[in-house]
Amino acid sequence: MGRTLVLVIACLLAAPAAAEAALCLNEIMADPATDWDGDGVYDYREDEWVELYNSGPGHINLGEYALSDDGGLWTYGFEDGDALRVGEALAIYGSQSLMWQSENSHPRYGFQMSNDGDAVVLWQIAGGDTVLVDVHTFNTYEADDDRSTGRNPDGIGMWEIYDGLNPYGGTQPPFGNDLAPTPGLPNSGDPPPVPIDEDSWGGVKGVFR
Repeated sequence: MGRTLVLVIACLLAAPAAAEAALCLNEIMADPATDWDGDGVYDYREDEWVELYNSGPGHINLGEYALSDDGGLWTYGFEDGDALRVGEALAIYGSQSLMWQSENSHPRYGFQMSNDGDAVVLWQIAGGDTVLVDVHTFNTYEADDDRSTGRNPDGIGMWEIYDGLNPYGGTQPPFGNDLAPTPGLPNSGDPPPVPIDEDSWGGVKGVFR
């Protein structure tokens, strides 16, 4: 990936990710603490995962898409013919990322998601053009043990922390929703309530008198 592409990423990371395309980033696990890829062995790199979601209106050929980090490292690419149906979610694990990098002569770092905050970038590569599709920048408390961060509802919703396995009690968004991470399955549940500042409680009561 060239310097121009890296600079494009840097400029776009300053803005919130928006799901304008049918295919989007849907959920991310940056700090796994258990065996998420189901191979029977826990590994902090292999058990990271990134989930994509197709909100329609049609099936998508994933062969035109690839994932990278915010520093210009390709982390995963799909085979032509790989497809994602409307309303389906697909999880790609760190073990798959490492294997793809090995098979395609890329540096073997996996997703390389930092627990101090990082970004995941989704690209479409077609007709000689590389087009940014979606990007999500996450912070430190999103990347805590077995917490994922994902859209609720799928594809179009705001990003929330799926903290059912490791509750987040902070007052900074994104907020926890008490739901467990769901790699490869639709996200579900109601958005979390917005915390109310105690200093403003009197004003809130006044509105409803």
